[in-house]
Amino acid sequence: MTPLVKIERFYGQKSQPLRNVPVYTPSIIAVTSGVKALLWQGETLVFDPNHWLLASSTQALTFVNEPYQSKFQSIQLSFLSPPSEWVLKLHAKSEISDSTFLSSPSLKVNDSLNFAFLQLIAMSEQSLSSAVQQCYLDAFYLQLNEQGALSRLFEGDFLSLREKVSRYLSADPAANHTIDNTCSHFAMSQATFMRHLSKEGTSFRVILAEVRMLCAIGIMQSISARNAVPLSQLELAIRCGYQSESRFSQRFKTQFGISLKQYMKTISD
Repeated sequence: MTPLVKIERFYGQKSQPLRNVPVYTPSIIAVTSGVKALLWQGETLVFDPNHWLLASSTQALTFVNEPYQSKFQSIQLSFLSPPSEWVLKLHAKSEISDSTFLSSPSLKVNDSLNFAFLQLIAMSEQSLSSAVQQCYLDAFYLQLNEQGALSRLFEGDFLSLREKVSRYLSADPAANHTIDNTCSHFAMSQATFMRHLSKEGTSFRVILAEVRMLCAIGIMQSISARNAVPLSQLELAIRCGYQSESRFSQRFKTQFGISLKQYMKTISD
């Protein structure tokens, strides 16, 4: 069955400062231990277990994860399927206006939202058809709509090319992706492909690098969570599609403002 949500868990034992972390799919980040301090329009917003971070697919996040009693933990729930058309129609007719909420990505959690959130996590652990998964998702989207928060996740009705390309590359970040085979996959000429990405403020090379950097964080987090033996920087580089350890390390530091060694130290003793 094709999953319609993606669940990722992030941990930290020391302060984790990260900048320009790209978001490629609408996501909710729920902190379960510690706090996430997000830089937002010149201000610092604090997210704790009582406040979710709602991130649309157009954002890049700069934040510091601060542990509580040597433990930071968060769950990122990414939505791979938008609301059904009937949900969008209800949203359009809703008397609740989202305009008063657009200045902040923070949503105060109540019991109903938390219940629906946990249902989606449980759903992700089952082998359910896409139709059944969509029913669960639409119920959650309706709950968000009642809180006036749905449009903070979904700013448009269609996937941008940036989103489509990132999802395609994310399926196998280590593959030998080229702009030619990617254009072929999307049945677009290279000129049209580049022009569309340029209008969205990005490029193929930038998206590929960002996808691979996110892959690196995911691998390090997964290995740490399993208490497995950490990979060497070269092994990690190869698993993320780089043949040069130095280029990989430099790109990681440029992207996130923290070196690989520094990040590794934040998630393990």
